[in-house]
Amino acid sequence: MDEGLDFAVKYPFSDSARKSLGDIQLTERIVELAVERIRKAVRGDDSARVVFHESDKREEIASFAAARMILGHLRNSYLTNRFAINESKIVRGRINKEDERTVDAVAAQFGIASAVENGMMLLDLPTYLRYSVRDPHYKLINRKLFSGRVEINAEEKKRLVEEAVKKHIERIPTVKDPPDIIKNAGKQLVAEIPKTEVRMTVKAGDHPPCVMRLLESLKNHENLPHHARWFLAAYTLAIGMGEDDIVKLFAGAPDFSEKITRYQVSHIKKKGYSVPSCATVMSYGLCCAVCRIGSPINWHTLEKGRKDAINAEADNAAKG
Repeated sequence: MDEGLDFAVKYPFSDSARKSLGDIQLTERIVELAVERIRKAVRGDDSARVVFHESDKREEIASFAAARMILGHLRNSYLTNRFAINESKIVRGRINKEDERTVDAVAAQFGIASAVENGMMLLDLPTYLRYSVRDPHYKLINRKLFSGRVEINAEEKKRLVEEAVKKHIERIPTVKDPPDIIKNAGKQLVAEIPKTEVRMTVKAGDHPPCVMRLLESLKNHENLPHHARWFLAAYTLAIGMGEDDIVKLFAGAPDFSEKITRYQVSHIKKKGYSVPSCATVMSYGLCCAVCRIGSPINWHTLEKGRKDAINAEADNAAKG
């Protein structure tokens, strides 16, 4: 289905957008727009650019394709994830203003086809699982199932579309030998990546496996769901990290906002929230080992005891 040029501009990943490009040539202007599109993502600016003339609309669509080409060449997870998140937020802002028919047209780009039966909006289980969000609210245990379909509402459908856009953009194919204009744009962007990414220095065994896994995700510029960030903030506060260091710890997250992160960390500290138990961490879907320690914060006490026992055994062996 071809929804037209205006639809293509707003949803540049759509079939209509691909058709509208036709034989448009890669120009310096298009690459400049692509670079600025990625820069906006790094800044977290999800405001949508407004264009009126047909030629400008085609350039805007082409800028999305050129941005993907740049990112496909760079293979930089930080830039790719920032871009994917920002573009998906722009799409969410747009579909929030659309009628139901248009929302369905955007959703159809990803095979998200819901049906209304007996007053319920239902989506087939495989599609739901493909685009469900890493949040307890979307876990199947908290959902109503009917004959292999999941009940959702209109807002949840939009959230699934937002996640589908993000995942689609994250899967950018590798571009091995692009034109020089793309290579030069890539070099320029890499040089502009914020250098404020400060991380904890950790080695194996410093923290429980669930925490190590979250730290590795941040190292790889991957997004963490809200409950994972809350858990990590509570844990790092409990082991004595300062608020400034914790804020810097999250700086590599693709959707990092210093203002929001600082507020949340300060709020957790002010309220004196305790580190969640292992059972709670498991309910979040963050448990990745059978530690049997009751709470992640117990890791340090038990690990210290283990090391003391090893050192004592070594001393006894040396004396004997």
